[in-house]
Amino acid sequence: MTKKLDFSLLKTLTQLPGLSGREENVRNFLKEELSSYADEVRTDVLGNLILTKKGTSGKTLLLCAHMDEVGLMVRFIDERGFLRFVIVGGIDPRTLLAQRVRVQTKTGPLLGIIGTKPAHITTEAERSQAVPLKDLFIDLGLPVEQVKELVQVGDPIVLDRSYEEFGDGLISSKAIDNRGGAFILAEVFKQLKNPYYTVQAVFSVQEEVGVRGATTAAFGLDADISLCLDTTGAADIPGVAPQDYIVRVNGGVGISVLDSMTITLKPLFDALKDICNQHHIPYQVRIAQRGGNDAGAVHLSKTGIPTCALSLPTRNIHSNVEICSKKDIQAMIDLTLLCVQEGLHF
Repeated sequence: MTKKLDFSLLKTLTQLPGLSGREENVRNFLKEELSSYADEVRTDVLGNLILTKKGTSGKTLLLCAHMDEVGLMVRFIDERGFLRFVIVGGIDPRTLLAQRVRVQTKTGPLLGIIGTKPAHITTEAERSQAVPLKDLFIDLGLPVEQVKELVQVGDPIVLDRSYEEFGDGLISSKAIDNRGGAFILAEVFKQLKNPYYTVQAVFSVQEEVGVRGATTAAFGLDADISLCLDTTGAADIPGVAPQDYIVRVNGGVGISVLDSMTITLKPLFDALKDICNQHHIPYQVRIAQRGGNDAGAVHLSKTGIPTCALSLPTRNIHSNVEICSKKDIQAMIDLTLLCVQEGLHF
């Protein structure tokens, strides 16, 4: 339905550093990549990138995808040059031990290794439990004088893991949440041809710490309808019962009906399913009792905006080895593009 995808753009997006509140590298890249396709480009006070493409109907559709990723931030440098840190966003501390990170300093990124007291000198009780966050540190491999010259408290830290394609059309990387959604929005925006809606494409900031960018961006726009493009946790793995999967990788685009922040209006929900059925786009219904995304902020803006989150199923979400499917990305692009080009009529 759409052109053959070039996933090199997704690879580039995942490898850029973009901690919540420090998204400028991602924003600058997307602005350079997409400005020539837009009728208007601007950045608002919080740092949301907003691109406009004029449509034919007089109605406006807000497409939102957040740019930020979960990560860490330097909170203390000890007398030997080891860094202590806080978590920014919803990272499970169990996934951090023995991982590589990149500390984003004023002179450039520094490779660091997350460590803790080695097993050889721990008690049996200590080894039987997850390592507390307070016992983790980052080793930069540098003398303390050099560390204190290069690193400042408050410097952002991103997880470090390369983009890899593996298995049957799967992708693993850090920051698929939500560079996957940003990639989908970018690809849709590039393919717009006299769309039904005037599109306001918002690449939002600070979603991982409370949907902050989407809150202000939506308030500043007059949208008739909105689709928010994000990832969602896929628990289709050993040890989880099928009724608890939420969504499955390779199951198609997730159309949200309910999460902890949003209940999609039934006419909009039905219209999205109808488009998928008519055009043979694989989809699955997303019901998540926990979690939310930018849709939670957008649908409450002003007097209310009919909003639905479209979700890319992602295993190991909020880690440096997130996994998604090329087939699901394609399905999400196909559905979003049809909505924009032909309209959602309900």
